[in-house]
Amino acid sequence: MRWDVSGTVAAYAVPGALLAVAFVIKLPLLRRAWQDPILRATALLLGIGAIVFASLPPANLHRLNAFTGIPNFAGVWVYSLLTAYCGACLWLIITWREPPSAVRRRRTRLVWMAYTAIIAGLWTTFSLGDHHVERLRDLDTYYANTPWMREFGMLYLVAHLVSALVAAGMLWAWYKEVEDTWLRRAVIFLQVAYALGLVFDVAKLAAVSARWSGRDWDWLSTYVAPPFAIAEALLVATGFIAGQAGPVVEERRRLVRTHRLLRPLWQTMLTVAAPAAPATGRVSGAALRLELRRAAINDGLLKLAPHLSRTRRERARTAALSAGHPDAEARGIAGAVDILVAADVLHAPADRAEPPAAAPEEHADHAGRPDPAARSDAAGRAVESARPDAADRAAGPGRADDDGQADDASRPGAAAVLSDSELESIAHALRLHAPVIERFRRQAAATEGLTAHA
Repeated sequence: MRWDVSGTVAAYAVPGALLAVAFVIKLPLLRRAWQDPILRATALLLGIGAIVFASLPPANLHRLNAFTGIPNFAGVWVYSLLTAYCGACLWLIITWREPPSAVRRRRTRLVWMAYTAIIAGLWTTFSLGDHHVERLRDLDTYYANTPWMREFGMLYLVAHLVSALVAAGMLWAWYKEVEDTWLRRAVIFLQVAYALGLVFDVAKLAAVSARWSGRDWDWLSTYVAPPFAIAEALLVATGFIAGQAGPVVEERRRLVRTHRLLRPLWQTMLTVAAPAAPATGRVSGAALRLELRRAAINDGLLKLAPHLSRTRRERARTAALSAGHPDAEARGIAGAVDILVAADVLHAPADRAEPPAAAPEEHADHAGRPDPAARSDAAGRAVESARPDAADRAAGPGRADDDGQADDASRPGAAAVLSDSELESIAHALRLHAPVIERFRRQAAATEGLTAHA
């Protein structure tokens, strides 16, 4: 008993369902951006592929024949769709690979002219041929020696073979130029797909040629070739979908991952400032949720700005380095310590809260106690320095001195402007190094004469 995967409904139902689902997903975007040629080509490819796989099961082929009352009408129907599918593949490759230009328009026009002529040839030869005996599995070989039906089958096979060779050549030249990861994966999928298509063509042509010489190699056409065609169509669709949907999915995963990573820092900031906007539901986009979370964190940082201290951060970073943490990790730990201590200062009673950033600059009286007048003046300078003037805004937060730190970073409030990578580093430290941060936080609070709140 031969292995007959192409005789099962599942062989066509599974890829057909996947193509249909992908097509339905594309429909809303297609309605909004109909002018996008890549989107149109992709939708055409997916739609034709879904119809082909819905038609291919032998029972459905028989239903088509019975519905039209024309023996083997399903053959010209499927071959025409597959030819259009080949044309859509070449159209999408050309549109995908080349920028908009007169050359690209000319090439796509030539593709559709050629494949329209082939489809017209299929219907012409089919109408001229004698095909009164219904053949659901071996149409090519059964009619291999029948006038016009012989040309009908060969026209489709040669068209498919040429499209596979042309597509493989374009993809090979394109692969050498591609740098994008997802695009390279898509090109690899397509290269494998067209290689399988060539195996399908060779098996079919060998079986038909054997009939011409009086030999019976029909099993090549009936059992060997169809699985390669199924795999080819599935990989072609997968390649095109992966190349377009892959970057979108990866970007969404990055947004969701960053949103989750920032959660510890966001929770800390909720104790400092209430969120400016209500929490979003599941229907909101990942980008919107991330922006709202970052906005809440920045609101908290602005409120903490007068109490943040570069000296405290450097002290905590040095302690973290001495404890064996890498520099990037130590910076995250130090930032977290600075923020938590600043939150302690903000929540401390007014008569006990002191701007830690001004502590090194405070003057002491003869008993070693800070001078209240000096402390009041330092607090005023801290609040004022938290408001960047026009020159600072024009220069932006990216100015750096020789040691790589922002040249105004020594001022209180400078740490309120943090890059996304710094925020993520601090949030990462809060999630993974909470005990270390708590120890350094208490040390910093003790050094500055504060009370660390739990």
